[in-house]
Amino acid sequence: MVPMTEERVGWIGLGSIGLPMARTLQRKGYHIVVVGHSRREPVEVMKRDGASEVSSPRELAKKCNVIFSIVFDREQTEEVVFGSNGLWQEIGANHILVISSTLTPDFCSELAERAKREKGTEVLDAPVSGAPWGAEAGTLTFMVGGSEAMYQRCKRFFEAMGKNIFYTGKSGTGQAAKLANNLMGIVNIGTAFEAVSLAKKAGLDTHTMLEIAKVSTGDSYVVRNWDNLLKFIKTYRHLSGPNKDLVYALEFAGRNGLRLPITALASQLEVITPE
Repeated sequence: MVPMTEERVGWIGLGSIGLPMARTLQRKGYHIVVVGHSRREPVEVMKRDGASEVSSPRELAKKCNVIFSIVFDREQTEEVVFGSNGLWQEIGANHILVISSTLTPDFCSELAERAKREKGTEVLDAPVSGAPWGAEAGTLTFMVGGSEAMYQRCKRFFEAMGKNIFYTGKSGTGQAAKLANNLMGIVNIGTAFEAVSLAKKAGLDTHTMLEIAKVSTGDSYVVRNWDNLLKFIKTYRHLSGPNKDLVYALEFAGRNGLRLPITALASQLEVITPE
């Protein structure tokens, strides 16, 4: 076990990505303080390994200057920040808030501007790519938008949890990079599943088709991580995560006069996993 540092890192969000991220940071020696959650299991997992627990984001801000939030969507993020027991009640110039949820560029840039103006608080948008298995292995990709000085101050946290760290520029650009990446990934998942279904219908087995694709023009992250992705999608289909990301991308595009016809079509379709 790596000795704990004296620095406490606040953590909000212990879902399929957030929990392994927090545990990876914990293994690197950081003391993690988590917000209590209706699902007790992930909280107890963190506490068994030395994490502390508080009752609300507001209480978290009293104990930690650096706070990560990786909740599901914009509504949950607004509750974390602006709710009756939210961070807004306590944060100030000594706090850095890192938003690792996948949201919209506009939301994060507006939040960063308001937090700086009204509270003196720095906000970084730092969404991640790499799936739960990447979070467990500490090999995530971080796309970080915001103040470059704050990015440099927080870079050690990103490097503890990730393998590829990108500073993308001003606030909101991390989210833009994540949405653009997810467009490619989500559409690729759909077409890859359809392609394998087509091959199977003709009598070709899945393994052979994937091996062909790996050395041909059909190669992709989806093909190379087939089993993990299949398991993940079947397990978390009820969360509708990819559709949320496509909706956010279309929303941002619409506000900026950009047409995304393939994304619009994909947002209306359900990805069918091959049997």
